[in-house]
Amino acid sequence: MNRSRIRRSLVVLLGALSMCSCAAKPIAVGPTLLAPDSTKVVNATSKLEVAAPNQVWDFSRWDSLLVKVRNDSNQRVTVWARAENPDAKGTRDTVRNACEIDPKAEKTLRLRLTRRPTDPTYEPFKPFFMYYSSLSVRDNTIDPTHVAKVVVWVDNPSPEQSVTVESVKPYGEGVPGPVPFFPFIDRYGQYKHADWPGKIYSDADFKDAVKKDQADLASHAGPSSWDEYGGWKDGPKQEATGFFYTKKIDGKWWMVNPIGNLFWSYGPTGVSFGGNGGPVTDKESWFEELPAPDGPYAKYWSSSKGARFMYYKDYKPWKGFSFFALNMERKYGPDWLEATADTLHPRLRNWGFNSMGMWSNPLIYLKRKTPYCVGLHPTPMLLNHMPDAFDDAFAAQVNQSMEKQRGVSAGDPWCYGYFVDNELIWGPRPRGAKIVDGILAAPAKTAAKKVLQADLIAKYKDISALNEAWQTQYASWDAFMEPTTVAAKPNAAYEKDAGDFGMKFAERYFSVIRDAVKRVAPNQLYLGCRFNGHIDGQIMAMAGKYCDVISYNLYELPARRLNTYNGVVDKPFIVGEFGVGTDRVQSPWRDPKDEAANRIPFMRKWLNQGVTHPNIVGAHFFQFQDQAISGRPDGEALLRGFVDVTNTPHFDLVQLNREIGYDLYNIRSSGQFPESPANAGK
Repeated sequence: MNRSRIRRSLVVLLGALSMCSCAAKPIAVGPTLLAPDSTKVVNATSKLEVAAPNQVWDFSRWDSLLVKVRNDSNQRVTVWARAENPDAKGTRDTVRNACEIDPKAEKTLRLRLTRRPTDPTYEPFKPFFMYYSSLSVRDNTIDPTHVAKVVVWVDNPSPEQSVTVESVKPYGEGVPGPVPFFPFIDRYGQYKHADWPGKIYSDADFKDAVKKDQADLASHAGPSSWDEYGGWKDGPKQEATGFFYTKKIDGKWWMVNPIGNLFWSYGPTGVSFGGNGGPVTDKESWFEELPAPDGPYAKYWSSSKGARFMYYKDYKPWKGFSFFALNMERKYGPDWLEATADTLHPRLRNWGFNSMGMWSNPLIYLKRKTPYCVGLHPTPMLLNHMPDAFDDAFAAQVNQSMEKQRGVSAGDPWCYGYFVDNELIWGPRPRGAKIVDGILAAPAKTAAKKVLQADLIAKYKDISALNEAWQTQYASWDAFMEPTTVAAKPNAAYEKDAGDFGMKFAERYFSVIRDAVKRVAPNQLYLGCRFNGHIDGQIMAMAGKYCDVISYNLYELPARRLNTYNGVVDKPFIVGEFGVGTDRVQSPWRDPKDEAANRIPFMRKWLNQGVTHPNIVGAHFFQFQDQAISGRPDGEALLRGFVDVTNTPHFDLVQLNREIGYDLYNIRSSGQFPESPANAGK
C-alpha cells in the first residue's frame, strides 16, 4: 500500500472515530427544579406548582423539561404538565403535554419548550381557506427566556388516585427563538410549531405508536355493559327480530338491536383509510418535505382541476399529496389497508363508540363487527341542490341505487339503515316554499316544473289571474315555463302556492325513497335525508310520515333545534353529524365566532343534551379523520377528526369520549349527565 492510500485511510478512520464520538455524546440534563422540602404529591385535591425563584427561568439553552412521575395508586392515571410565561392566558404563551401511567409505575413526561415562531399574519392564507379570519403563533408556544412556572396535575382523578412528582429537569439542546414560521408543516403533515400527546417526531415513533395502541386496547377493551352489537346487554329486554328497529319506552325513543337489547347509535362518520390528500400546488413553501412525485410514494400523489370555492375554483389545476396514507404505510407497512381494516373495529369500541356513521368505507364496515349505515346519493341535484322528485328518472335511479345493496348491506343484521341524500336545500320558509324558487329557475323540460304549471293552471285557469295574484308579468303559460327568478320578497299568494307545491314535492320525494328502500331492504331503517339548518315543522312532519328515523345534522346544541318540533312530530331522530371545532393545538387557524372551538366543554354540553334528549336515538361525530392542515381544494381545513394525520387519536377527545361512552346507557336511561371535572383544563 502506498503512502497516499495510507493517508486517505487514516483520514477516513479518524473521520469515522470523530462521528462516533459525536453520536455518543450524551444529551445534557439539568438539575431538578424541585426544592428538597416541597410537597410533591398530586391528587384529587391538589396540584403541583413550581414557580421560578427569581420570577422567571431562562431556559433558552434547553429544549424541554423532563417531569418524572410515580403513580402511587392502584388505578391508571393521566398526568398533565404545563410550563408558562408570566402573562400566559388559556393556551397562549404556554406549552403542555400529558401521559398515562399504569398503577405503581413510573414514567417521564417530556414537556417540549416549543419556540414561538415569527408571525406571518393571516394575509398569505386568505385565498386558500374558508371559515378562518386569523392565526395565532402565541398559542401552545413559549418564550423560553421567561418561564414563570411549571404546573403538574392529574386529569379527572378519583379520590383514590395520587401521584408523586419525583423531579422536573431541563433537558436537551434548545435553539434561539423566535424561529421562522415557514415551512410550518413537517415531513409527516403535522403542524411544526406545537407539541401534543402522541405527536410523531421520527419514523421510529410509528413503531412505538403501534405498541401504545396495542397496550391501550388491552387496558380499555370497551364497556363491559355492551353486547356484541354495542347494545345495552344489562338493560330491559325487547323483542329480538334479527334486525334494528325503533321503539318508544316510557316517553323516550330508542333503537333496539338484532338480539333485543336497547341501542343508542354513537360513532364517527367517515371511518376510512384517509383518501386523497389536500392540494400542494402554490403551497410548496408551506411544507418541510414533499416526497418526489416519481419516487417510491408516487401512489399517494393525485391531481385534479378546480373546486367549488376559494383558490382552486374556475378549474384551476392542482396536485395533491396524502400524508395520511403515507403515514399509515409508515405505521403499519406496505399492506396497511388489510392490516387496519380489522383493527379499526376494536379501536372504535376502545374509544367508546358502538357505530359507524355515513361516509364510512365498505371494506371496513362489511367486516360486520360494528353496526353501520349506508349513505346513498342516487340522483343529480337539478333544482338548486334538490333532486327532481317528479322526474321518472328519480324513482328509477333511487331503485337502481338500492338494488346495488341487495345481498350486500340489505338483509345484513349489522346494517341499521340507509341515509339517502345529504343537506338538501329545503329552505327555512314555511312548507318548503323555497323549493319552488329552484323549480322556476329550471328549464322548461323539468318534470317538477310541468307538474307545478299544471297545478297552477288548474287553480288560476288564465295566466292573467296568476299574474294578478303573484304580481308577476308572464306573457303566457309558455313564458311561465322559461327559467325565471322570483322577487326578493315574494308576496303572500306566491308563498301559499309555493308552500302547497312544496308539501306535494316533499311527499313525492319521501314516499318514492321509502318505497325503494323497503322493496330491497324491508328490515332496515329508512333514515331520511340528513336535514340541516332550519326546517319548517310541516316539512318535518311529512318526513316523519315516511321515515323510520328522521336524520338531522346539528352542529349547534341539539335541544335548540329539536325542541321546536315538540307537538309537531313524534318520531325518533338521529343526528347524522355533530362535531367540535378545529384542534387549536395542532393548527394555528382561528375563527373567533366558532362556538365549538373550545372543544371539550362544548362536546360535553352537546352530549349532555344529545344523549339525554328523549327523541334522539343516536349521534355521529364528524368526522373520523382530520382534514389536511393545508386544506381541502374547496378551502376547508378542519382538524376536528378523532385521529390526526398520523393516525394518532386526539388525546383530549379520547379521554372525554371514554368517560361518556363507557357510561352511555346509564346516562341515557337515567337522564343524568356527569358533571364536568373540577380540574378540567387546568
